[in-house]
Amino acid sequence: MTKLRAIISLSWKNIWRNKTRSMVVITAVILGTGAGVFMSAFMYGLSMQYVRSELENFVSHIQIHTKEFRQEPLPEYVIPNVDSLILALKANPEVQTVAKRTVISGLVSSSSSSYGVTIKGIYPDQEKQVSKLYTFMKEGDYLESNSRNPIIIGEKLANRLSVGVRSKIVLNFQDVDGNLAAAAFRVVGIFKSPNSNFDQSNVFVPAETINGLINKPNAVHEIAILLTNFQMADSLKTTLVTNPDLMAESWGELSPSLSYTNSMVGTMLYIVMVIILIALTFGIVNTMLMAVLERQQELGMLMAVGVNKGRTFTMIMLETIFLATFGAPIGLFIAWFGINLMADTGMNVGAFAQGFEMYGMGTIIYPELESQYYLYVSLLILATTIIASIFPALKALKLKPVE
Repeated sequence: MTKLRAIISLSWKNIWRNKTRSMVVITAVILGTGAGVFMSAFMYGLSMQYVRSELENFVSHIQIHTKEFRQEPLPEYVIPNVDSLILALKANPEVQTVAKRTVISGLVSSSSSSYGVTIKGIYPDQEKQVSKLYTFMKEGDYLESNSRNPIIIGEKLANRLSVGVRSKIVLNFQDVDGNLAAAAFRVVGIFKSPNSNFDQSNVFVPAETINGLINKPNAVHEIAILLTNFQMADSLKTTLVTNPDLMAESWGELSPSLSYTNSMVGTMLYIVMVIILIALTFGIVNTMLMAVLERQQELGMLMAVGVNKGRTFTMIMLETIFLATFGAPIGLFIAWFGINLMADTGMNVGAFAQGFEMYGMGTIIYPELESQYYLYVSLLILATTIIASIFPALKALKLKPVE
């Protein structure tokens, strides 16, 4: 134990014999670790913002439809006994909120253009609980007007149709009997969400209005559910619906791209850190090789007076580990401090607003990381440092004391 303490003490003193070189390596470790962890937090925050935005605004955590509607979305495929089903859903402690919708395909027309859209009949108060559509209103109001046949549309669709608030547009659709129907609606609001594709392909009207036009009062084609934790969707969906004619689908099934993003983001974070640590490893190895070659006479003298190869190997390894592990905690702290500092204000990436909007993301990114990531990165740094220390230590063992 005394000999081990002596080796540790000697290794610590050795790294400070050339302070400039050691500080360069330590600074590189600090900057590399800090930048890598912060970049990982930025990537994770970006991915989670995308996932949450899609779920809370457009997809929801679980959706319920009839099996026929999922195969062919026709107006006649409505959910039976919807009121009792909603009561049962609300009684589940894992269910946060529920909203029912009428969903039909149609064509929207103005005096200048036409475009195919999904017409969604909503109950405004319920919809506010499962989506943030009401927060995206840019002009007018959120279906709170007393006007006859009100409708809200996306800004991109409004530009395409060359209409504005108080303009009249016509919806063409099919009723439950298969007959073509048309009705004039007045635009009472224009919204702009983070997803421009959504804005262009969806219009919203009161459910009572559209249900009357398709000759099916109280029709419900879709039930949107938000859970207390969206990661529980797959396990809960089978317990929420007992009717064999209904189908409950989790957000991962409704949007495979979201599921892929959520599953791959963790792997990508570690890939980024591994790449950075590999670059740091080469720098550490190069520094330690220089130190070993400069100290050939000293190391040869130690071997000549009886310091065996095992202790020499241990000393060089400890010097390498000290160089990396001295800087890594500082780098992790700087990254943690920066992440927490920007957790509320976020990072403005407005210069890339158009590209971000195409993927349904806002221009303010909030870096975030799960707490266990810091532990895993620390273990990863320790592992790569040990690997990096092996080659310089082996090089030291090849020295011949006599020479």
